[in-house]
Amino acid sequence: MSGFGLAESKENRHKSLIHHRLNELEDLPSSKGEDLQAKCLLELYGLKISLSLGIVNDMGSFSWQLAELQSKIRSYISSEYWLHINCAYPDKQLFDWGMTRLPFPPYGIFVPFNTEADDQTRKKRDYERLSRLREEERNHLENRKKKFFSEIVNAFRDFQLQIQATLKRRKQRNDGVQAWHGRQRQRATRAEKLRFQALKADDQEAYMRLVKESKNERLTMLLSETNKLLVNLGAAVQRQKDAKHSDGIEDLKDLDSDSPELDASKDGTPGDSLPEEDIGATDSDQNDESSDLLEGQRQYNLAIHSIQEKVTEQPSMLQGGELRPYQLEGLQWMLSLFNNNLNGILADEMGLGKTIQTISLIAYLMENKGVTGPHLIVAPKAVLPNWIHEFSTWAPSIHAVLYDGRLDERKAMREEISRDGKFNVLITHYDLIMRDKAFLKKIHWYYMIVDEGHRLKNHECALARTLISGYQIQRRLLLTGTPIQNSLQELWSLLNFLLPNIFNSVQNFEEWFNAPFADRGDVSLTDEEQLLIIRRLHHVIRPFILRRKKDEVEKYLPGKSQVILKCDLSAWQKAYYQQVTEKGRVGLDNGSGKSKSLQNLTMQLRKCCNHPYLFVPTHNMWQREEIVRASGKFELLDRLLPKLHRTGHRVLLFSQMTHLMDILEIYLRLNNFMYLRLDGSTKTEERGTLLKKFNAPDSPYFMFLLSTRAGGLGLNLQTADTVIIFDSDWNPQMDQQAEDRAHRIGQKKEVRVFVLVSVGSIEEVILERAKQKMGIDAKVIQAGLFNTTSTAQDRKEMLEEIMRRGTSSLGTDVPSEREINRLAARSDDEFRMFEQMDEERRVKENYRSRLMEDHEVPEWVFVLNDDRKGKASESYVELGKRKRKGGNYYPDTLSDLQFMRAVENAEDMAKLPSKRKRKDHLPADEDSELPINNIGVEFRNENMAAISEGTSEDTTYGSSA
Repeated sequence: MSGFGLAESKENRHKSLIHHRLNELEDLPSSKGEDLQAKCLLELYGLKISLSLGIVNDMGSFSWQLAELQSKIRSYISSEYWLHINCAYPDKQLFDWGMTRLPFPPYGIFVPFNTEADDQTRKKRDYERLSRLREEERNHLENRKKKFFSEIVNAFRDFQLQIQATLKRRKQRNDGVQAWHGRQRQRATRAEKLRFQALKADDQEAYMRLVKESKNERLTMLLSETNKLLVNLGAAVQRQKDAKHSDGIEDLKDLDSDSPELDASKDGTPGDSLPEEDIGATDSDQNDESSDLLEGQRQYNLAIHSIQEKVTEQPSMLQGGELRPYQLEGLQWMLSLFNNNLNGILADEMGLGKTIQTISLIAYLMENKGVTGPHLIVAPKAVLPNWIHEFSTWAPSIHAVLYDGRLDERKAMREEISRDGKFNVLITHYDLIMRDKAFLKKIHWYYMIVDEGHRLKNHECALARTLISGYQIQRRLLLTGTPIQNSLQELWSLLNFLLPNIFNSVQNFEEWFNAPFADRGDVSLTDEEQLLIIRRLHHVIRPFILRRKKDEVEKYLPGKSQVILKCDLSAWQKAYYQQVTEKGRVGLDNGSGKSKSLQNLTMQLRKCCNHPYLFVPTHNMWQREEIVRASGKFELLDRLLPKLHRTGHRVLLFSQMTHLMDILEIYLRLNNFMYLRLDGSTKTEERGTLLKKFNAPDSPYFMFLLSTRAGGLGLNLQTADTVIIFDSDWNPQMDQQAEDRAHRIGQKKEVRVFVLVSVGSIEEVILERAKQKMGIDAKVIQAGLFNTTSTAQDRKEMLEEIMRRGTSSLGTDVPSEREINRLAARSDDEFRMFEQMDEERRVKENYRSRLMEDHEVPEWVFVLNDDRKGKASESYVELGKRKRKGGNYYPDTLSDLQFMRAVENAEDMAKLPSKRKRKDHLPADEDSELPINNIGVEFRNENMAAISEGTSEDTTYGSSA
């Protein structure tokens, strides 16, 4: 076949294919998809155009070109459709119909390679455009994202810069405020130091000027108000010195509401009741504030001790020895009070010889002033023999009369005094001052000297009222080692007794000077304010009080140390303690299975701590092992006393309960310890004998049993070097006085004081209360250092130390045997000996526990049936010389409130009314008149031998009065 034939045959095949495709496209059903249908329509439209344009002779060439054109059209339409579907903005995309134009060759024949190049160019252009669109979209999104995060970062940076600027401004402001406050504090500190230095140097003018410069309203107020008090006091003191009454003190009956007293004004400010001349004198200085604040101090200082008389040697009437330098100073101070028509308190610490200084004053007045008396000395009954002994030793030429004894003896003495009246000094005790006041008040006394003057701390007590209202006295002098016991009101009571026209308003005294010590109140004072107020208090009372301590005047006096020994309770004691706290009654061995209902639970708890035998006096006490194991304190004594006895120490044992002293006597006899006893029932004439026997150079007595109230006053027992406080007093000064019976001038050995305390009991509360009371005395008296040699620096340092000292916890640990040995031993040799004695005792003992355990307690202890329908018959072994009627004891019939009031007011508990009638309760456990069994009679008869003059002491172990 020729070439034309082949071309024609190929052309025919193309035509047939085109027609066949046209038929297919025309017959395409309408149910197909829109996309497919659109493609088919475009293809059909293109084929028809090709056929209409391809009717030429050269059918072959036309067919080939037509097929190529169809391919391009389909490719272009497909690309446009894809762009339409995938374009980000399809509404803005238009078909480029210009791309459908086909290039025609110059001779009207399609060139195949041209269309292929155009198709490649078109595809490349389409791809570039699509890529550009994608890139633009990506760039657009990226820019939006960058812009968003950039705005966030910028906002954060702006916020940080704002915070930094705020913090910087705040820091600058705070630094400025802190710097200002720092400068103010430094300025205030410098001013405070300057004020303290002015107070230390006693430069009142400089202190006033500094207070004015500091513009401290509180200090100015304190100075102003206390200055008013000092102005009033100065005027009152001057009137007291100028008084011409026979008693040396303005008669209280002549005082009226218009007199210049220290009464509170209507607005609570003292000093508004001055007379017109005093008001005019003070108002003249109102222009100068500093001078006004100093006016009261100047007037007060000028009014006191303005008349001085130097004493260089003791009176020649004193023959018993030579006064020590500090005793001469005390004589000069009392003489200054005499010359200035004032009264005072000689408050030297116990053991410094207040008795000797008083005798020297009486001798000086007789020798140099022509004052022969009569003088009245009022003292506790226990120290009357000591006063007589000191007068006979130091001033035998002074006629001193002891006014004491039975009713008929005192009657004879009164007749003799009324007939002759030749005596210089009359010495008696408190009870006779009230009992025989009808006779004693008739005598015009020159000096009234009250020994242990703190008995007058309650200005409403019968003794104080009797002395103030009933007796004619020119001068008054109080002797006490404890001017402050419980509160500032007690100090005011003493000053009120001495100078009733000067110190006649207890409200003002407490209002202005009690604030620093109101630890439980809402008043809050700075250290400077406390120091200022206390300094003003010292200025007020220092002229009327002279107080020296042993460590100040006696540099070589052996030391005194106090040790608190904790002991456990036995099972018996714990059972009673629990019964008292929960039921208010205890089980008794009275044969009826009854129990005893108790009053005054405070005292019952203390009895539980001491010994359970105090509740069961009929119990057999003569078993050494039981009497020790039933009480924790007796168990501790049983370990301590043998060691002290073997090492040659002598012991003073003080107790509050005379019945307990009976039990102690049994224990001492069971252990063959020789002892003496003194309590409230001991006669006056017997007390001196007991003291001589114990203080004798070769005295065989190892222990002296004393009741705290009767034996803690005015007794010289410095031959003992160990003091045991078996049960502490509510008033710490009573224990302090008891300790100073041994720690006195003349003591050669170190004094060791043991305070026995039951762990976890009411006794720990008593100790804590005592520490608080001693804190008041430390702030007012010890910090004041009321003597003639102490400097302001000494007083300030003492006061600051006391203010810094806090109240420490008592603890609950019971010391071990080794610790007790270390506390009790005075040397290493004694400690080793005590350890050896403990080892020997442990080997010897045949029971497992030192204290009674639960299974050993009698069963009747736990029986708590009611006993109010019947009375149980009880009796106990009384170890005294006679039945005690007036001894010191705490009655069980008092309520707790009555008991606490009596303790605080120092009332005579024996005379307080009972809460119930006597027939409604059982006989008292202590000091009551109960039947005495045969053992007690025999024991009592044996004890009388130690006091009898002609009886050998070598055969007697115990002695009791």
